[in-house]
Formats: sequence, C-alpha cells, structure tokens
Amino acid sequence: MPQPVSLKGSVLSLSILKVASADIDQVTQALADTTSKAPAFFKGLPIVIELDVTIEDPMFLALLVEFLHQQELVPIGVRTQEKGVIEQANYAGLAVFDPKDKPHVDKALDSAAPVVDAEAKSLPQTAMMVRGAVRSGQQIVAKDRDLVIKGSVNPGAEIIADGHVHVYGAMRGKLFAGSNGNVNARIFVQKFDAELVCIAGFFLLADDIAPAYRGQAVEIYLVDENVRFEILS
Repeated sequence: MPQPVSLKGSVLSLSILKVASADIDQVTQALADTTSKAPAFFKGLPIVIELDVTIEDPMFLALLVEFLHQQELVPIGVRTQEKGVIEQANYAGLAVFDPKDKPHVDKALDSAAPVVDAEAKSLPQTAMMVRGAVRSGQQIVAKDRDLVIKGSVNPGAEIIADGHVHVYGAMRGKLFAGSNGNVNARIFVQKFDAELVCIAGFFLLADDIAPAYRGQAVEIYLVDENVRFEILS
C-alpha cells in the first residue's frame, strides 16, 4: 500500500519581487503595468517578496498579497530580518526567508532576482535543430541541451532551451535560454526584434530593450544578474 504522502527534493522556481516604495498604491500600479505587458508569462508565478524600504503601514503586506492574488500571481513568502515584517508575514501566512541566502535564479519581476533551489544540470554537447520558421503559437523546448533555429521566429511563438540559443533569422517571439537556471547560457540572434528575452529567469520585455539593438545581430548574456546585449560585427 503506498504511503499517503511523501516528500521529495525537486527544482522549484520562485521569483523575488523587490519592493522599493512604501506607498501601496504606487507599488500595485507599477505591478499592474508590468504584468499587463505579458499576462501569460506572469500567470501562476510563485513570488517571494523582498522589501527594500521601511514599511510602517501594518496592513502593507496583507494588501500586497491580496493584489498579487488578483493578478493571478502566487505569493509564497518574504525575504527579511525585520521583526515588523516577519510579524506581518506570519499574519498573512507567508514563509520567511533569510535575505543572506543567495539561491540560483529562474524567473524575475522587473529587477527582481528569481530563485531555483538546485544547481543547473550539466548540458550535453548535442543541440536540438529546427529547420525553417517557428510559427505564431508554437512552442519549441530543448530540454538539457542547446537550441538552433535555422529560420525566423514569428510573433507569439516561444523558444526555450536549458542551454544556449542560436537563431539564424529574425527573432520576433519570446526567447528563453538557461531555463533550468544556467546563468552561463547565451543567446545569438541574426536579427533581433523579440517580444521578451530571458536568461536563467532574468528577463527584459520589449519596452525595456534599447532600440539600438532592434534589427541587429546580437549576443545576449548575463552580467551580475543583468541581461546585457552586444552587437555582433
């Protein structure tokens, strides 16, 4: 007879939402603006809250948690050592994480640092090859390896790889590299015009990407948890 419950180790992706304002209205408006740009991307995203300001409103955390639920985000806990915030977290039923812990990353909100509780797996040398265009609505996933697209990626399409990504055409959809937490993954695009680009969870939406890189051949990588671009000559 199987046991009624069991606990097993697994990779769990969380996202750190860094809050830099004590004004709940300002915070919720900024969140609404961010999530509205890519609602499908944020839906169901587990969130850990990290407060970078002193919070005096005893209801701040409860109001923020309620708003996150309204946006279909899933608040899990807070990263803090502040006694008052811990009391609010306990009242709201949230876990409390030590901010000194530095977990690996996976998904982020704005400048938030996403987390993953296991190291990235080593990747084999073989890559997944896709010949031709990736159509709108298609999703291509390269698990535990690199991904090579010998064609263009249309708006509304998603390409996802645990390793590096190479696109030998126009990139107009959503692009994910290092999706298992591999912060060393890189992206190479012949003609960049993506809706969203993400490496190991650190991402930029189209509006946040400098226009200078649009239509260019680029290499994309992480430096100190920031997505960086370099135009290829």
